[in-house]
Amino acid sequence: MKCYLCERKLEKGEIYYGDSGTIYEDKPLCESCYYEDGPAAVIYFGKDNDPYTISSTRNETDGIFRVKWIRTDPWRGYYTVESDEYSLVNTAELLAYHQGEEMLAEFDKMIRELFDEYGIDYARVFCRSSNVFFQNYEIFVKKDQVPLSYLLIMKAKKEVDYDNPKWYKEIIFDEKTLETLGKLFPERRIETDYDAVELVEKCYDDILRRLSEYKERD
Repeated sequence: MKCYLCERKLEKGEIYYGDSGTIYEDKPLCESCYYEDGPAAVIYFGKDNDPYTISSTRNETDGIFRVKWIRTDPWRGYYTVESDEYSLVNTAELLAYHQGEEMLAEFDKMIRELFDEYGIDYARVFCRSSNVFFQNYEIFVKKDQVPLSYLLIMKAKKEVDYDNPKWYKEIIFDEKTLETLGKLFPERRIETDYDAVELVEKCYDDILRRLSEYKERD
């Protein structure tokens, strides 16, 4: 038998198998390939400050969460997680050195306090992406606690001004690009990176046409 990743020949007694809920679940692996892969996601359950990691081969949550790779192009993408016990109730993008970092830290502190106060069983998940400066921050709660959790999230967001467009600029597009798109598509009210990404997905050809006309006028 060979290691599924490095194809090294495996002797009896030195075979490892990918854990449940990983990309290489049940695949035969050598010791190095099993242990040396970096974490795809790090999970914190409630007040527990000990991290539980999921790599493409190991799953310290015993299958409560399972990791999934989302490919955005042949070279880039990001990880996310799924669960049969927990439901996703909020997701945010953490970008190193971005102005929204402090606001998200306040939100994280407040929602943890609210969840603890109201007895919500929750997990905070931090997922790696192909961009070393970017990761997803996701909040999951037990499925039967979703309605109350949404109300508490709304309360925390209001307290920290979570929905202010200023926190969601210059993550993908710089300020000048957002301003240009806003001028070209005034009807779309382009204020944040999310607005711009949605526009690009739906109106790519129209953007190229309007940009060409815009440059000719300049």
